[in-house]
Amino acid sequence: MTAPSLITDAIRSWIGRETPAWTIEVSRLDVQRFAVATDDLNPLYLDEEHATRSVHGGLIAPPLFYMAPLTEPKPESELRPDGLPYEGKFPIPPTPLPRLMDGGTEIEFFQPIRVGDTLTGRSKIVDIYQKEGRTGVLIFVVRETTFTNQRGEVVLIEKGASILR
Repeated sequence: MTAPSLITDAIRSWIGRETPAWTIEVSRLDVQRFAVATDDLNPLYLDEEHATRSVHGGLIAPPLFYMAPLTEPKPESELRPDGLPYEGKFPIPPTPLPRLMDGGTEIEFFQPIRVGDTLTGRSKIVDIYQKEGRTGVLIFVVRETTFTNQRGEVVLIEKGASILR
């Protein structure tokens, strides 16, 4: 027996909703911190002389660097019961399901992220659907996020899903 749909017209109206654009300044220090924290000591991220001689012509960031500045620190008192902030870079419609999980991410890279870049991101909800899971009903919120640099070039497109249960 299939559970009745929890996706109301109000929830469905979130499909197509875009976030306001946000920016990320790519500093040398932030790239170094990310590379060291992830134990990715590639000289393209850390050694300016080496990076300048490379095909990139200067320091670049590790590919997943863009994820680090996406969430701003929040005090525990401002977090949801599942430990996540109520507001973030990725919009989630209000649903009767209180817990949020990551449903996976696909990333397509077009340009390297360079030290000195200003990345602009904008996220859009492209689909919302319901499935029956082992523990009950799940709502999937699918988003697409595009990052461009200060020259307007697409750096990467991230497609991901959030699961509410």
